[in-house]
Amino acid sequence: MSGRTLSPREARLVALLILLAVIGAVWLLVIGPFLRGFTDRSAERAELAARVAANDRMIAAVPRLRSAAEARNRALGAVILIAPDSATASGILRDRLQAALVATGGSFRGAEDLPGTRGRVSCRLRAQLSPDQLGRFLVLAQNARPAIIITSLVVSGEGSLVTGRASALDVQLEASLPVRLAASR
Repeated sequence: MSGRTLSPREARLVALLILLAVIGAVWLLVIGPFLRGFTDRSAERAELAARVAANDRMIAAVPRLRSAAEARNRALGAVILIAPDSATASGILRDRLQAALVATGGSFRGAEDLPGTRGRVSCRLRAQLSPDQLGRFLVLAQNARPAIIITSLVVSGEGSLVTGRASALDVQLEASLPVRLAASR
């Protein structure tokens, strides 16, 4: 390189350019990221504030949602039996049929569980009833909540052939009940 010296004006201009380059580098490498961190954190704070507000609204809605779910379960209880397991549901069905039978004055001869389908329990009941008692029994079963579904009814009046009157009917019925197994907590 040839050793040409800069004039004072050129030296000031070069010094000014170097100063501007240093200031620009400091801005880009130190101050810019520092300020961007503030704006990024400000955006995160706004997002978190929106999320907290949404969570507060959700928490405030919990009592309303819980009461709506309880009302739905009460309404569902009129249509579907809610039981902890299918064995309990089968027992409830047998007990309800027996109670209706006893309420009408019929005599219980036996009951057994039948294989049920998913969402339903079934059982078979054998009893002896008069025609009036059978009618009352069927009305009680029909009006029960949740409704008992009678899938099969076999009535035999063999004793009435001898006496000429249908005094005692042998009845065998198969009944089912829609069931929802309660979730264990």
